[in-house]
Amino acid sequence: MKFNFSLDAAIALTLTTVFFYTSGQIYLNGYLSPFLIDSVVLNFSVQDKIYVGFLKGVNEYLYILLAGLIIFFGRSIFIYFEFGKAIDKKLTSFIPQNERPKKTVLRIHNSEFFDGIEKSYSTVALTTLLTMILFWGVLQAFVHIEKKGKNISTEVMKDVRVLPKVKSDGQELFLIKCGSSLCALIDEKKNVSLVEPKNVVLLGSNFKEK
Repeated sequence: MKFNFSLDAAIALTLTTVFFYTSGQIYLNGYLSPFLIDSVVLNFSVQDKIYVGFLKGVNEYLYILLAGLIIFFGRSIFIYFEFGKAIDKKLTSFIPQNERPKKTVLRIHNSEFFDGIEKSYSTVALTTLLTMILFWGVLQAFVHIEKKGKNISTEVMKDVRVLPKVKSDGQELFLIKCGSSLCALIDEKKNVSLVEPKNVVLLGSNFKEK
């Protein structure tokens, strides 16, 4: 299997950015859902979502990365030691004789033997299976990240006083989350309000106890 380093690095960086962006979006949705707030209303920036996704999803990302490396090396070993030969022979027996691939294939250049193995039935089946497993793992990671945010806010709803104290329009409230456009605030009676960030004052009493 050949690699183009610059292309592979660009793909890896893109997938990593997409993962952290999605993780941030999912975490914020999970965190805000118990307050009946849609994250779209607060208008979080792309950078905010990627940052939150990195903070809340870095462990899941490392697990997925480790799983991906294990899958890659496992597949390479499967191909190198020709473990799929017996499977290919069994699968080929179900194909009519006139539809089977020719054993002798003319090549333009002296390509490696393993180029042919890459096209084997067992390798294709294994690659498909491992890809589906990895995709399922990514979905489970997103589910776990969403639950993480929802569990935190569910605990907060039991006692909103654990949130930072702020003042808005002369009222002492508690800060749920601030986006680019609005901040979500809540009072002790669990009334939620949306206020522009410029009208929110973070009280000094938040720092005295620390």
